[in-house]
Amino acid sequence: MNTEVRFRIAGAADAPAVAQLHAASWRSAYRGVLRDAYLDGALDSERAALWHERLVKGADAPLEVLLMEGPRGLLGFGCLCPDADPAWGPLIDNLHVDPALRGSGLGRQLMGALQQRITASGATQGFHLWVLEANLAARAFYRRLGGRELEPEHHEMPDGATYPCLRVVWQGAAPASA
Repeated sequence: MNTEVRFRIAGAADAPAVAQLHAASWRSAYRGVLRDAYLDGALDSERAALWHERLVKGADAPLEVLLMEGPRGLLGFGCLCPDADPAWGPLIDNLHVDPALRGSGLGRQLMGALQQRITASGATQGFHLWVLEANLAARAFYRRLGGRELEPEHHEMPDGATYPCLRVVWQGAAPASA
């Protein structure tokens, strides 16, 4: 895919678009993983509330939401929590590309842009993210980018159930440029 992209930091006005893409991504990636009743019901309002809190009210600060946009609008986004963990470094809390565009290389571009921001911030210990153990496509993507999976931990998800999740770490080296 040869889509021209630009990156910018999200503001309060971007909360609805981010929430909409987040919900669409979860419906696509988590069908059969999270509860269908949640994906088909409360997901939209729950994601809207989350991104309103984060982008309008400043909850979970400090965080930075990097938008990836093309000629037709939002293509993807990543949420970076720079002070998430002293041992593992910054946390990429969300990494989502429009489900219709998966496999186009946009995820790699987005990861590369996030990694550049992490490097520019002076973080030296690497960075990490969490992935549902059952999200095999995302796990394969992160492995291709040089991520290393650690032992699973159980996390409660917004659908009310607890699922095994893996911390994926990148220590030092740039994953997207490797």
